[in-house]
This record gives sequence, structure tokens and C-alpha cells, in this order.
Amino acid sequence: MNRIYILLFFLFVGTIAFSQHIKGKVTTINDKGIVEPLTGVNVYWMGTTVGSVTGENGLFLIQNPDIFPASLITSMVGFISDTVVIKDAEQTGLQITLKNTVMLNAVNVEAKQDASMYSTIKPINTEVLGKKELLKAACCNISESFSTNASVDVAFTDAVSGAKKIQMLGLDGVYTQVLSENMPMLRGLSSAYGLNYIPGTWIENIMVTKGTGSVVNGYESISGQINLEFLKPEEQKKRFFLNIYGNHKGRAEANIHFTPKVNEKWQTMLFTHASSNTMKQDMNKDGFLDMPLTRQYSVFNRWNYHNQKNFEAQFGIKGLYESRQGGQSSFSYSSDHGTTKAYGIGINTRQLEFFSKTGFLFPSKPYKSIGVQTSGKIQQQDMYFGIRKYTGEQKSLYTNIIYANIIKTTDHKYKLGASYMLDDYAEKFNDSLFARTESVPGVFAEYTYTHAENFSMVAGVREDYHNIHGLQFTPRLHLRYSPVKKTTLRLSAGRGFRSPNVIVENQSIFASSRKVVFKENIKAEIAWNYGFSFNQQFKLFSREAFINLDLFRTDFVNQLVVDIDQHVNKVVFYNLKGKSYSNSLQVDLGFEPIKDLAVKLAYKWYDVQTTYNYELMDKPYIPKHRIMTNLAYSTYMEIWKFDFTANWFGQSRLPSTVLSPAEYQLSKKSKSYFLLQGQITKKFRKFELYVGCENALNYTQKNPVIAAESPFGENFDASMIYAPVEGRIIYAGLRLEIK
Repeated sequence: MNRIYILLFFLFVGTIAFSQHIKGKVTTINDKGIVEPLTGVNVYWMGTTVGSVTGENGLFLIQNPDIFPASLITSMVGFISDTVVIKDAEQTGLQITLKNTVMLNAVNVEAKQDASMYSTIKPINTEVLGKKELLKAACCNISESFSTNASVDVAFTDAVSGAKKIQMLGLDGVYTQVLSENMPMLRGLSSAYGLNYIPGTWIENIMVTKGTGSVVNGYESISGQINLEFLKPEEQKKRFFLNIYGNHKGRAEANIHFTPKVNEKWQTMLFTHASSNTMKQDMNKDGFLDMPLTRQYSVFNRWNYHNQKNFEAQFGIKGLYESRQGGQSSFSYSSDHGTTKAYGIGINTRQLEFFSKTGFLFPSKPYKSIGVQTSGKIQQQDMYFGIRKYTGEQKSLYTNIIYANIIKTTDHKYKLGASYMLDDYAEKFNDSLFARTESVPGVFAEYTYTHAENFSMVAGVREDYHNIHGLQFTPRLHLRYSPVKKTTLRLSAGRGFRSPNVIVENQSIFASSRKVVFKENIKAEIAWNYGFSFNQQFKLFSREAFINLDLFRTDFVNQLVVDIDQHVNKVVFYNLKGKSYSNSLQVDLGFEPIKDLAVKLAYKWYDVQTTYNYELMDKPYIPKHRIMTNLAYSTYMEIWKFDFTANWFGQSRLPSTVLSPAEYQLSKKSKSYFLLQGQITKKFRKFELYVGCENALNYTQKNPVIAAESPFGENFDASMIYAPVEGRIIYAGLRLEIK
């Protein structure tokens, strides 16, 4: 059997499929004879449902038709529709000019794109967060970009490091596969702080997929996938972009994008980021900094190549350095590090990454392609929490090859391919060494069936051989059915598995005096996920509205159990003995009660339970009920933009502290609380200014550090966090664009 898999692997080794598209621009000529771009123009192939809409500057990108020649139609209310015959796939860079139906002295064209939207076309349940959604949370990294979105939850891991983690379907972020343009991204050492390393201004959009995703992207997604699409040089008309941010607590950030012109075949883009937090804050006067002092620098350079015929390539390199220092406000590294004079924390991270994507196209057969994705990473991380020390190094290599084709017609598409994942870890925690190499070759196949406009199916399987955990079979199925127009139903089911990184994925245990206990060798985590969703679009107040309902269940076959209930002075790691599951319900409603005022309401219910020491209990720190409200209003041409978000978090179970001294005991349940934030943006000709406020009610968890007066004592614990540690934040910033 192993020989067969090895043979299949080498047969498929080669390269991701690049979908072929045709690019163009739609303009009009005003009454003064000046050419103006048109935004919001419908562009589609005659006799098909394949279409696109022009974006900023009138640009569009549309997938190639099944056969050539084909008629491309452009239409917009107030303009005469135009039809262009495209002879072959090599025609690109189209320039289309639409004429007014009635010549007026002045014509104003308005177009509006939703900040986020649920896809009603894709078989896999996907929500797309656009640039407008990312700008609602002006602070510049991805971990802070989900605060205005209901699908992804964000929480602090402890009260001293400032690290944030995501959750989906009530499960920790390690069960969500985070991708960079469909390549695995946050894994291993970067799982704890990785979202803090990605500036939000670098991102074009984020695609959030609930449940197991496509087998083409790997085997690790259990609760969902988050795919980050970075800005691409060939799509940028702004040669220079600057974003500056600062808040009243001493945090400052700057992002610069530069897109120089090279030539028709080569495009490049340079991203740079610098941020720091230099002001010590201790709002609750417990002697510990509310947030650590930080410095972060990162740079990313990407290149794209198109030979205008049958070959495309992308490649890039990223580098990052970050340092964090926190703990007691009196801590000094030079005099207190390695001693018990004062409690300090320090986290230093160095990271170097590269990626490449190459694609071989077939102009006469636009549905056929061969491609390859490759990425690699070296990350070093040194940490100390008091007298606890950790050093780690990760070297990773990833390759994915995809062959895409059809069976007779484009109603029947398939992808075949192979992947290889290599992770080499060298870790040291106090005096214990942890070193391992994980090697995972795999093969996969995925079939997509589309029937007219009302039904589609994606069925995929993959087989991977993990050198530690053995053969792993991963089947997945996604169904989409639209019984009537504007009604979409989806069903999904699939399996996922992952190899846990016990120490680095549970760094909050460092911020305590708990003794670390391993009861046994940890096995692979395996789970099945099942999902149902319903989406209905309708008219409300004579305007477009939608309601979306998601229901998901995750059943674990095996899970790494992190038990902090068994003993107040211990954290015990062991494999699941009994049941562990997550039930998740989410309902979203979006509508416009008046013109230009978008309202989004969301309610979530979680039932997440795990067997701890042979007793099935609610997982701690997971509120059963959550409610989110978002209001977004903009004036004509978005000269002024106003955004307001309110989040309510219900009660959650807290770990048992009955064995602690009376003064350190916590209640069994957390308190419910509100978080409010808002932002106002004023647009000028070449720049815009924004001001905002986070945590407007100044709500923080009371006494987040247990036994703060004795940080080296047996009762010290800064990891029992369910609410913010940092209070109200007032910020301001500037965005400058030069074409």
C-alpha cells in the first residue's frame, strides 16, 4: 500500500491551478469629453451565469468562458449595453466605453459594495470580508479585524502577553486552518501570535469558510478555513499607500505599500510595517502591565509574472522581527531577569518565509491547467515567563500540485493532485527537550458537479501518510441547492485531523505557577464536522435584505485535553477519554432601514463540551450566548463614514478553584458584559482621516491576575481570562494614497 502512495505522489509531483481570466476596464465619456471610469457595471458572458462587476477605476476580472469565440456583455442602468466578441483567451486588457442612454448636463454614477457578504453561488459555506470590513477596525493587524464580524470570535489568551486567539464554531483557533492565498500559513510556532504578524492593510479580502473546507487545501481544517488574499500588484492603481495609526495609550503603527512600474510581464509590490507600544499602563493597580511593551517590524515583497500566453508565476518573501516585554511594571530585564526579584515576561520572534506559485495554462482549453504551490518558513521564538523559559525553532516546507480538467462539459470538473508537508521542530521548555520531524506526503481528488443554477456539489477525498500518526483518510462533501430564486440551502460533512503542538499552542500555561503534567503520549486530533445553512434574500423597507442561518456540529474521535480543573496547581495533558463535541448556531440579519444605513444583527449559541477526568463538562471561557449589532452609515460618495459595533457576551464556565485559598477562589460562572466600539472617517481628495474608540464602556475583567502580589508563589495564575484586560482606547489615523 505504501508503495502505491509513494508512486502516486511522484506521478503527480509538478504544480496550483490558476483559473484563467480576462481583464478589462469600462469607462464613459462625460459631456465635457473627459473619460471617466465606471464602477458597478455588470460584465457577463452571453447565455451563461458567469459574470463580474467593475470595481474601483472601472476595472473587472472575469473567468474565461467554456468555449471561444464568446460574447461579453457590459450593462448598467443609464447606459447603453455593449457586446464585445472575444475570439480567444489571449485577448486581455479590454477597453470598453459605454454611452449614456440620455445625454444630460451631468451624470453621477453611484455604486456600493457590501463590506461583507455571504456567497450564494459557492457550494462551500463562505463569507467574504472585503476591504471596507477590514477598515472598520482601524488597528492594523488581522487579530483585531474580526471584532466587527460575527463568524469569527477573538479572545485574549492571558493577562500578561497581549496575545489574541481566534475561535470558530466555539472551538479554539488551532482547529481553523488559516491560509495565505490557499496555502497553509499559521501553523506550529506561529499559532499563538501569528495573527498579530499580519497587518490588515496588506489584505484585499478574507474568505471565511465554516466547517471542513476543500481537500485541495489540506487535511487540517476541522471547524473552518480562513483564507487571506493579499493585495496584488497587477490590480493596484495606487503606486503609494501610507497608513499611520496612534492611540492615547502609546501604541503607534505605520504601513507603507509601494507598487513601482516594471513592464507588461512583470509586476511587483513592496509592503512594510512598523509598530510599537512604549507606554506602561496599569489601570487596575495590581502591579502588572495591562499590555506588554512591543516592537514589531516586517517587510513583504511579492512579484508576479505573466508571459501573456501559457505561463504565470508568483513569488515573494516575508521577514519579521517582534519583541514583547511585560509582567510587573517594576521589572527590569538587566537586573531582574532569571531571578525572583520581579516577575517579567519576554517573547522574541524572528521569522522568514517565502512562497511561489506557477501555473501552466492551455489557451485552447481554458478549463485545463497544471500548477504548483510551494512555501517555506523558518521561525525562532525565545520566551520567558518569570523563571520559566522556552526556546523553539521551526523549519517548514510545503508543496501542493493540482491538475484541473473537465469531463466532457464544464458541468463536470475535477482536480487531482499531491501535496507534501515537512515540519522540523526543536523545542526546549525549562530543562525538557522536545524535538520531532513530521513528514506528510498525500494525494487527493475532488469532483465538482454543477446543474444549471440551482444545484452544485463538491466531493473530495485525500489520503495522507503521517510518519508519526500513520495513514489518515479524509473524505469531504459539500452540497448546495436553490429551490427558488434567492433561497440557498447547503449541507456539508467531512473529516479533519491535525498533529497538536502541545507546548506552543497552550502558551497561556506559562503565565501561571501550574505544574505541567503529561499523562501519556499525545495522539493526532481527529474530528467529524457536519453543517447545514440557509440563506434567504428578500426586500425589507423596499431595499435588499438577507437572513442567514448556520447550524454545525463537531464530534471528536480524539482530542488533546488540556485539563486545568483536575487540580488548581496543575495543568494535565492527555488524550480524550469519552465524548467531546461542539454545537453551534448562528443567525444573521442584514438590511437597510434607510438609504446608506446598513444594519447587521447576529446571534450565536454554543454548546461545547469535553470529558475532563471522566466527567463531561462545558469547555471553560466559551459563552453560550453572544449578540452582535453593527451599524454603518455613509454620506454621498462616502465623504463621511460612521461605524458602530456592539457585542454582548453571555456567561461562561470558569475552571474550578475550590482547592485554592478562599481569597483566590473564583465563581463558577463569568459575568456577562458589553463591548462597544465606533469609528468616524472623513475622506479628502487624496487622503482620509479617521478617529475611533474601542471598549467605549471601559469594561475590564476584575482581578485578572490571581495572587498578583506573589507571582512566584503556588497560587499565581494570569491565564484565567474571559474578558478584556485593557480598558478604553481612543485612536486616530491617516490614510494617504498616490496614484
